[in-house]
Amino acid sequence: IFAAGGQIERALEHYLAAASYTEATPLLTTYGQQLIQVGRLDTLNGWLSSLPPHNLLANPTLLVYMGDIARLRSRFDEALGWYQRAEELCRQTRDVPGLGKALRGQARVFLDTVNPSRAEALLQEALSLADGQLDRQTRARLLDLLAENLLNQGRLDDAERFQAEARALREEGPGQAELPYRMMLRTGRLNEARQQLEAQAHQERAQPVQRPRAHRETLLLLSIILAFQGERAAAFAAAEEGTERGRQLNSPFVVAVGLMRQGHGWLLARDENGYRQAIECFQAAIGMSKTLEVARLRVEAYWGLTQAHGWQGQLEQAQLYADKGIALARQAGDEWISACIYTSLGASYLLTGRYEPALIWLNRAIASFQECSDTFGQTVARLWLGYLRFLTGDEIRLQHEMEIVLRLTHEHGYDFLFRQTSLLGPPDPRSLIPLLLQIRGLASCAAAANQLLGQLGLADLEYHPGYQLRMKTLGAFQVWRGPELVSASEWRRQAARQFLQLLLSQPQTLLHREQICEQLWPEATADEALNQFKVAYNSLCKVLEPDRARNAPSAFIARDGSRYGLRQTADVALDQLQFDQLIAQGDKLLKSDPAAARQSYERAIALYEGDFLVGFPYEPWAEQERLRLRNRFLRAAERLAEGYLGQGQWRAAQELADRMLQVDPCWEPAYRALMAALANLGNHGELLRTYQRCRETLARELAVAPAPATEALYQTLLRRGE
Repeated sequence: IFAAGGQIERALEHYLAAASYTEATPLLTTYGQQLIQVGRLDTLNGWLSSLPPHNLLANPTLLVYMGDIARLRSRFDEALGWYQRAEELCRQTRDVPGLGKALRGQARVFLDTVNPSRAEALLQEALSLADGQLDRQTRARLLDLLAENLLNQGRLDDAERFQAEARALREEGPGQAELPYRMMLRTGRLNEARQQLEAQAHQERAQPVQRPRAHRETLLLLSIILAFQGERAAAFAAAEEGTERGRQLNSPFVVAVGLMRQGHGWLLARDENGYRQAIECFQAAIGMSKTLEVARLRVEAYWGLTQAHGWQGQLEQAQLYADKGIALARQAGDEWISACIYTSLGASYLLTGRYEPALIWLNRAIASFQECSDTFGQTVARLWLGYLRFLTGDEIRLQHEMEIVLRLTHEHGYDFLFRQTSLLGPPDPRSLIPLLLQIRGLASCAAAANQLLGQLGLADLEYHPGYQLRMKTLGAFQVWRGPELVSASEWRRQAARQFLQLLLSQPQTLLHREQICEQLWPEATADEALNQFKVAYNSLCKVLEPDRARNAPSAFIARDGSRYGLRQTADVALDQLQFDQLIAQGDKLLKSDPAAARQSYERAIALYEGDFLVGFPYEPWAEQERLRLRNRFLRAAERLAEGYLGQGQWRAAQELADRMLQVDPCWEPAYRALMAALANLGNHGELLRTYQRCRETLARELAVAPAPATEALYQTLLRRGE
């Protein structure tokens, strides 16, 4: 009755409870695929396990279902066993459609584990069996599997041919069909893949796919593309979300892939902690692959370990992991992942000055990426090779490599390689600036090189040391040469640090030498001050540019006769200037776009970690800039607090008002914002205490009473609370 009425599940439950296995088996045969599609693997597994062994083992479709369940749970050896039993039974009974399903199941195991050499024969036999046997959609899906396997082998043209045939079977027009995301990834179409994967991820958050998809998970594919493009935060977030999805789906294979993608995200930090965290992620994935008995899963982890160790100068370990990864990749027939390992290993040798092995591995990478038709891989491997030619002074080969790099970068939008730290690119992209400055003197490279320099705001540069100088003056004073923090021990002379800080107190002004001497050595004679000046200046230049040639001009300190200051065209990131720019941007947007203005103010306030040179409160030349920046902070925070109050963000307004009062306990607008926030939060006791604190502080520090605006607001809030 239930079966006739379409209530299949209730019918199955009754048949199985009554041990009516003859009636239950055909229902499971037809309904099982639907359960797999919606991810109800436990339900199907429970029903199949209720059947007597002879019923199960005599039905190839049910055996395939058992294989599907095991495969989707990452139990790949078990899955192969079920599929092979189904294959054996179908060959005995000459069940051609069933044989095709069994072969496709086995092939999917090898596709899931990226083992194309073992998948190929199974898929080819399944395709030969399919002639005249399968409907158009089933044959199209088989062609998709063949295309994916060919992609894993780096045979792009053949893969696209099978894709085209699959599209034709589905009667799709050429404008509607698109290559799979993995094909886009492995052929350098990163922007296109990213755009589509982001849209797909958004859709899947609303309508989740309930079946694990191994290495094809949308978020995990998106993560590695973002890592290639240097979008560290987004790449790591996608990897974490994808890993959690694997846990929810009870798929250790997906979790292992997610851990590796998290490892790539950590690599982008390019610091000791990042490398340590990355190594932990890759080793955890290797441990899971051993539990799953899927050796091929370890290849990506070995690639990551090659880079994590190699870019720290640990070449012996890098070579060891590279050899392991390459051996497994060759065994599986995956040329693309081999090329990624070649690139990371070649770069490792290059970064440690081992140019001969670097040349060998980078040339292998280029050849392999060419064989796979991956334009991005070719670009990044040639970029490393061009950098090698630059370092070794090989100008002819440098021009050849960079002409190709610049052309591919322009055609495919790979300019991020020069802007930000990316997975296969240099640890510090600023190391490429001297190279760009050199090749812009070549007619064939000038336009593209100048365009890239212009995007970085460095078009007017004549010299660059290969790193950006970053300085933090709001709060604790810190200086970085690229990713490297200048240690306290490097400031051998206090006067060198003071010299720099004096220039930072007027960052857009050239100071006369006499002004500098008067500020730093007011009690010295003219000759003594001049000698102190020379020593401090040379010491400062040595700290900022340790490798600067003797008597060469400084990349960061400008000198115009007897005047000195920060070079305005230099590659310098200074927090106090960024702070000013963000506030100016917020002020400009305040009336036309209040929401955007609030964002600018929030970013500025986040930069203000303390007063200007807070650790050096007794330097008189710093006081004017300190007061100016403090006042800028208070004014911007006041406007932001008003915005929070206008939007009903009472807690945010309260926290910001508290912060203003930490900076200046006498700032009356902060008391008004705090009282308004407390009143709206219903905290009238704290409102009264805040008003009293305001009166006492102003009387004690300034000998004044609160302003009329403060008194009026207080009275209004009191009446409202009555």
